Amino acid sequence: MDANTLVRDGLEVLIVVAIGGILWSSVKKLRRGEISAYTCAACGRPTSRAYPRCKHCDAVQPHGRA
Repeated sequence: MDANTLVRDGLEVLIVVAIGGILWSSVKKLRRGEISAYTCAACGRPTSRAYPRCKHCDAVQPHGRA
């Protein structure tokens, strides 16, 4: 085993630990109810905040809603 292999293996372990931490944090937030779907102000259905209009009812979405 040379130094390059050890560095690569070490980086892989760090990446796996980081991804595991992200998943663990997400699961904890889901269990506590801290994550909710963004809903349309007009029709109440889940929609994306990335677009200015609801894909279901074509209503304009207000900015700053979470």
